[in-house]
Amino acid sequence: MNSTPHHKKKPWYARRSAGQPPLGLIYLLLLAPVCFLIIFNYIPAISAFYHAFTQWDPGKPAIWIGLGNFLDLYHDPIFLKSLQNLLKLGTFIFFVNLTIPFIVAEMIYHLKSERWSYAARVALVLPMIVPGVVIYMIWQYIYSDAGILTALLESLGLYDWIYGWLSHPKTALMAVACVGFPFAYGFNVLIYYAGLTNIPQSILEAAEVDGLSAPGRIFYIHIPLILSQFKLLVVITMIGIVNGFESIYILTRDGGPGYETMVPGLYMYLNGFVFERMGYAAAIGLLMLIFLLTFTILINRLVRTEDYEPGT
Repeated sequence: MNSTPHHKKKPWYARRSAGQPPLGLIYLLLLAPVCFLIIFNYIPAISAFYHAFTQWDPGKPAIWIGLGNFLDLYHDPIFLKSLQNLLKLGTFIFFVNLTIPFIVAEMIYHLKSERWSYAARVALVLPMIVPGVVIYMIWQYIYSDAGILTALLESLGLYDWIYGWLSHPKTALMAVACVGFPFAYGFNVLIYYAGLTNIPQSILEAAEVDGLSAPGRIFYIHIPLILSQFKLLVVITMIGIVNGFESIYILTRDGGPGYETMVPGLYMYLNGFVFERMGYAAAIGLLMLIFLLTFTILINRLVRTEDYEPGT
């Protein structure tokens, strides 16, 4: 009596759905990016966490000192000054980064012509392709003694208003803060605009029938329904404020005059690659990480957003 031969069950790495490669090949291809992620992201982060508790200079063995670096930071006048500068600079940047792009997004959203709306969005995106270093160098020229700002004030006869904008203690920090004027950043505007266009038309029509004015629609409908976008921009902006120091480094090189434009990110960089105090720099980086992590968790807890579903 003939018996039907039994086919052996394929191992898991050889199984595949119709039209798909074997699972083994998929996992093998995923192995490379995972290895790169571990080597270039996770291992440096773990190393920085460990070395934050050590006295580590390049070319010398790391010496465990526990909380020594953090105690030194607590009594470090330059680091404390950098925190004050960060608070002043961050408050200004935080305000303009979240308000002005929202106003611009509202203006684009209320344009009647789709063609003009598209042109406005393209105009906002185009500056994003310019490297940030180029923008900072242009602003460095604007603030120079022979720059556009000085020439403009001279043409208006306002000679008393002319300063060494990046070298005077009274104007250096504000000059750095004003880089990027008029602050209509394309990314922020597009995030807000995407949230506005996602508002259901039925809600807007109901508000219009109820006689809600244009400012009322902005405050009572637009803002509550784009809290998800607002929360995203709050977190991204805070990360940029705390971690960013490129503009200050290019404009002032060392956080000068004195330490009037010093921020923790720049102080971390200088300690690590100029003063060769890598352990001290790692401690500053760890404090920045803890602050950003705490801030992100608090924002997610305090700003509650719910996705709108028709009929709710």
